Amino acid sequence: MKKLIPFIFLIFAFSAISCSSNKTKQNKTLTNDSISSTTKFEGDSTLYGLACEGCTDSVLIFLSFDGGDPITYDIIDAVQKHRILGRMTTGDWIAVVLNPNDSTVADEVINLDQLKGNWVYQAMPVLRNGIKKELNSKNIDENVDSIIQSSMKPNEQGFALKRNNVAEPIGKKYSNQDNSPVVYPEIKNYTEWRIYNGALILSQKQVVRQDKKISTVLENDTAEITFLRKDSLRLKFKNGTQGYYRKD
Repeated sequence: MKKLIPFIFLIFAFSAISCSSNKTKQNKTLTNDSISSTTKFEGDSTLYGLACEGCTDSVLIFLSFDGGDPITYDIIDAVQKHRILGRMTTGDWIAVVLNPNDSTVADEVINLDQLKGNWVYQAMPVLRNGIKKELNSKNIDENVDSIIQSSMKPNEQGFALKRNNVAEPIGKKYSNQDNSPVVYPEIKNYTEWRIYNGALILSQKQVVRQDKKISTVLENDTAEITFLRKDSLRLKFKNGTQGYYRKD
């Protein structure tokens, strides 16, 4: 790791110099394999690099981490379709998905520096099934009703997206024991994240028991980023859409 640090600094130093120059050129799925912070997955067509000086509402000036001079991409359609996710400033780490039929057009741009951070939402509990039956039968006294009302408090939960594709869960974990009248949504124990063809992949480790053997596999949740600003994020999962706000 210590050997990589000087190399990383060289990349950013080179990027800063290149961005200030005047030279310019004209199936979102992932298998449950281990996610590496340095290896690009086979099939991922996303480009990664930096936003350079000169970006506007119609063009993106992009410096790829693969090297070379900055490249100019047309982003007019992406702007109109709200696929510019996050506001671009010079030097931001970004991901670019090109149009499959025109390599001069960017269909989607994601500001990864803006995507990093702590994202949470107010998760409300639901009544336990046994309590629901009691309420439906109206066989419940005022004291129990008071306990239920005091238990209906939101839990701020979500995840943190950090450097090197590290993710961490956020939120108080409730045991959901039988003596509690409410049940909170599960907090996903995400440990890794990355972009794959424009989609956000959130991964958590799961223990699998099969034929008396115990193994650990990586379970991936795929989400489409439908909105990203400094303090707001909206993700579309297969089971629905969830909004988040940034927590400092």
